Amino acid sequence: MASKEYRNILVPFDDSKFAQKALDVAKTLSKSFGSTLHIVTVVDISSVISPGMIRSKERKAWEQIRLSIRHSAKSVIQEKERQCASEKIKTKAWVVEGSAANEILKIIRENEIDLVVIGSKGLSGLSKMRALGSVSRKISELSDCPVMIIH
Repeated sequence: MASKEYRNILVPFDDSKFAQKALDVAKTLSKSFGSTLHIVTVVDISSVISPGMIRSKERKAWEQIRLSIRHSAKSVIQEKERQCASEKIKTKAWVVEGSAANEILKIIRENEIDLVVIGSKGLSGLSKMRALGSVSRKISELSDCPVMIIH
């Protein structure tokens, strides 16, 4: 069996317990392979704000909410980036806006990702009836690279 080199490992991070477990696994793999660890948080504003508010006169309030959510996400991801740096892991971290699965798939293509390590469920849609979250399922089905799903 040929060995695989994982130069770029992506971890979608939403601060859920499954995302934290995925990050821990990805850090171990990054150390083993000397990989760059890409940590991304996708902020989907549409899931937080009602469509009526986007079209209403409350545009200023909507923008404040959007900026607050981005700032909060950026703070969390910067802390994870600092933790990785302290462990001597080369890290690239960022926050993007949009549909989580679509943005993650775009990042995979644009950054030559060799492996995705993703939590089985995220902060949204935590249903005890589902064994796999909708984002991790879509990534595992549509990604061009291997996907490791952590439960």
